[in-house]
Amino acid sequence: MGDNKVVDRAREVVNEAATGAREVLDEGLDEARERFEEAAEDLGRSARRTQRELRRRAERFGESARERYDAAVDGLKTGYRRVRKDAGELADDVNAYVRENPGKSILIAAGVGFALGLLLRGRRRDDD
Repeated sequence: MGDNKVVDRAREVVNEAATGAREVLDEGLDEARERFEEAAEDLGRSARRTQRELRRRAERFGESARERYDAAVDGLKTGYRRVRKDAGELADDVNAYVRENPGKSILIAAGVGFALGLLLRGRRRDDD
């Protein structure tokens, strides 16, 4: 029976070693799981922080672009109004001059027409 006691004791030692190994493995797995969960939480927080920052920067960029667009539109509208007003005033001035000086106006128009005719006719000769 001495052999049985040794075998039984060997079994007990092997069982204890296996149980100890399982406990160590379980503890290691639990610790690894906790570390992975913490890392995942850290990564999630970092991703949310980055997302908020990107959204904030995009909003700032959009606001800046809108302000520049609005300023450009306002500038164009102001310029258009000014040119339209100046063109209207010029047309009024020309009409007033023509009414006050019809003879001079006809001579000026004829001179301009003659000069344009010479310029255009001269170009045609150069093209031949």
